[in-house]
Amino acid sequence: MSVIAIPSVLTDKLGNKGAEPFTEIIKEIDLEARKEAITISEERFERRLAEEMGKVRTEIATAKSELKTEIERNKSETLKWMFIFWIGQIAVLSGIIFTMLKLYFRD
Repeated sequence: MSVIAIPSVLTDKLGNKGAEPFTEIIKEIDLEARKEAITISEERFERRLAEEMGKVRTEIATAKSELKTEIERNKSETLKWMFIFWIGQIAVLSGIIFTMLKLYFRD
């Protein structure tokens, strides 16, 4: 806590008996003002924290839905390419079997 120095003019007017209680009153006022400032700061911080948490939750929900959409799109894309690959494999194997049968039954 800070030390309060009372000017000599005020000490002369109040006297030592009056200066002491005056100092205590000033200290109490200062302490109450600090407590109030801390309380206001805490409330402001909590409000801002709640706002930011709300923003973060919204961003997370948005990102989550975007990721779900992207995953579904990639799933369908992968499935499409799998079928194209399988059809290509069937075509190649059919060609190989046809060529082997043609060479085997060739007279």
